[in-house]
Amino acid sequence: MSDFDLRAAQAAAGLRQQLRLEREPRVLVQVGHSFPHAAMPLEDTLPLAALDGIADSPGLGPPPDLGLLGESGGGILLGRGHRYLFEGRGLDPVQLPVAAAVQCGVRDVILVETCLSLRDDLRIGTWVAVTDCVNNLGFSPLAARLTTLACPFQDISDAFSQELNAELINAVADTCIAPRLGVYQADIGPHYATPAEAAIARRNGADVLGNGIIPEAVLAAGLGCRVSALLLVVGQAATYRGKRHRHPDTLDAAEFCGPPMLRSLLAALRGTATASE
Repeated sequence: MSDFDLRAAQAAAGLRQQLRLEREPRVLVQVGHSFPHAAMPLEDTLPLAALDGIADSPGLGPPPDLGLLGESGGGILLGRGHRYLFEGRGLDPVQLPVAAAVQCGVRDVILVETCLSLRDDLRIGTWVAVTDCVNNLGFSPLAARLTTLACPFQDISDAFSQELNAELINAVADTCIAPRLGVYQADIGPHYATPAEAAIARRNGADVLGNGIIPEAVLAAGLGCRVSALLLVVGQAATYRGKRHRHPDTLDAAEFCGPPMLRSLLAALRGTATASE
């Protein structure tokens, strides 16, 4: 057993104990740091720092935590904030919550993040359901996971589940929010892409750019989960003729446009979990 596998097992045990899991949660929703915690109220939470032993990074909003959305010690695990590669602590802390959640019984992983648009028709406030990805991180998210997966040589052409995408799009339809479909390119960040980098991403076939979700999505898919990513467009990627994007723009857009989708998504998931009991 690798050090990562051992830590994941310990984290799973910590989740079961601290959140008093009486039955296996089936869904993990992991939301990016830009979205306001107030849009995702939880009663019992576990600070992520208590799970992975890593100090929270300044400038990334409220301290990230994990909580339970639902009653009777089961339901849906909700992560408000998470670790990023650009924090400089490596791959392990980024993937640890997903690995621990899967050991607790999670089989659907939903990732909610912000992104920058590479297309004129994907404007601020648009939600995008990811259909495919371009990994521009410089390494595989399955590197060093030789013992974590039954077979680390994965075909990830269907890492993002179109079945789960369809279920989520239908679930939020009554809010008049209609996510578009698109290809996501992941860069390490935290800087925003230059005009030349954005042009390369367009040539790569990407529709949107961001700094997250790929390490978690690929690992979860490799562990047998259905994975979906819902991305909020918070700005346009840089061009030589347009204005530059600033991080306060991301926070403003996430605070204004994020809560309606989050409330609808979480309500739909709660309803599904209740119906299945």
